Amino acid sequence: MCGHYVNDKVKPMGAKIQIATAREVAAVLRLRESTVCRLASQGKLPGLKLGKSWRFDMGRVERLFYGIPRAGKDRPEGDQENFRKDGG
Repeated sequence: MCGHYVNDKVKPMGAKIQIATAREVAAVLRLRESTVCRLASQGKLPGLKLGKSWRFDMGRVERLFYGIPRAGKDRPEGDQENFRKDGG
């Protein structure tokens, strides 16, 4: 099966993944860019660090923020309550 590897899962070719920068995530969540990076480094916001930059799958970020559960291991170590207390 051809696909893209995203967080140890294979997404079928043609599946749309919206990748965003820390700045873009910060604008959507109305947070400072530094807060987004801190939450990601703490594992409270799902992201991938590439060199000195963070990249985020906006679908996962939106599900976490809006509290829409999804089957599988889609949430970071910290739960949503901790995310809201510490970062939002």
